[in-house]
Amino acid sequence: MEGHLSNGVVVVGEDAKQRFHDSRGYGVPKKDNEIELDPVEAAHLLLRRDLNTVDGMDFIQFVSAQKPDFSAHFSTYLDLRFRGFHLTPASTSNNISSANIDFIVYERGTKPPEGVIKYELRVIGERSTIPENELVGECALAIVDEEGELTYFNTTEINPNGKKQFLPPPSHGILLTDKVLLQNPDPIFHKDGFFGQHIPNTPHIQLSLVEAVYLCNCGSLSIDGDVLSQGRNIEGDLFDHRLSVYTALRERGLIPKTGFKFGFDFRVYQDFNTDENMFHSEYLVKVVKSGHIFSTKELSLNVRLAAGVRKRTLFAIVDGSSNIRWVLVERVTP
Repeated sequence: MEGHLSNGVVVVGEDAKQRFHDSRGYGVPKKDNEIELDPVEAAHLLLRRDLNTVDGMDFIQFVSAQKPDFSAHFSTYLDLRFRGFHLTPASTSNNISSANIDFIVYERGTKPPEGVIKYELRVIGERSTIPENELVGECALAIVDEEGELTYFNTTEINPNGKKQFLPPPSHGILLTDKVLLQNPDPIFHKDGFFGQHIPNTPHIQLSLVEAVYLCNCGSLSIDGDVLSQGRNIEGDLFDHRLSVYTALRERGLIPKTGFKFGFDFRVYQDFNTDENMFHSEYLVKVVKSGHIFSTKELSLNVRLAAGVRKRTLFAIVDGSSNIRWVLVERVTP
């Protein structure tokens, strides 16, 4: 069976509709039994030897004639077909919700056009980048490395919430260089609100500057000194971004603590009892400025680090106002 190029698609006649589309979900039916194939579909059929040639080109000749990004798309198509999925290239689908989608992937056992959609999939190469404003919605990413291996991620915009809203009774603090010291505060300050850390073998508590500014803003802390200016002097505008994220998390009933040892801005608990009976933190949060450009390695590293300590990667995307977008990124196995 032969295929012929026409306006960027491969047209196949004879009994192609019954043989390829009806039974195996390839292509889009046209007149009579003719179908139109996206080049990745045609390449797959050439590889399987279901097509002999396309305008005289065999598999090697055909893929060699394609655009530079064809290899990543074909690797993804081949991998998902091998895993038992039917998928439709975005060029031949009317079901896509975004211009950045490359494939519609259907649940196993279903196929286009009536099948159940499992993923809207975007394909990118290892050396590509992703603007933060494209890392939204219910989109899945297929990242193809330089050896053609696939790593899949789900990206989902969420509204994280917790179970613990608490403000301690008013206290007074002393501003140090990058901390605030509380002398003999009420024990519930740390026990019920998980604010700060005890100085070992003392009743004193030291707060981070972000915690201290938050508590000052809530009326639960007074300090001799300008702690907000101190934070800005140390971190620049990052301090205000981290403060807005910290405040939003507390207002949502979540408990943020430093995430430094994991390479993140915060580790976040949904609930806790006491230091002796601490729940596992749910998220590791990275504060990202609006307009940030993600590299694929940045995404992979953050997701791997979080998964390695049984947590989930949450990017808090801030734009300088009170608006924060929460984007959860997780590795998935189709």
